[in-house]
Amino acid sequence: MSEKEKRLQYKTSIILGKDTSQMTLNNIIEEMIHVIEEKNKSISELNRKILVKITL
Repeated sequence: MSEKEKRLQYKTSIILGKDTSQMTLNNIIEEMIHVIEEKNKSISELNRKILVKITL
């Protein structure tokens, strides 16, 4: 495994909160997409709450 691959595996493990060394690339990508979508939902909800407070 190259240094670049090791760094990528380390970073994805941190982001996903689990060991990704035995995961397929497809599974890693699917889980990363899920994490991104959940973060976007959280940000959207927070923005909506802020907007409601500002308009009150």
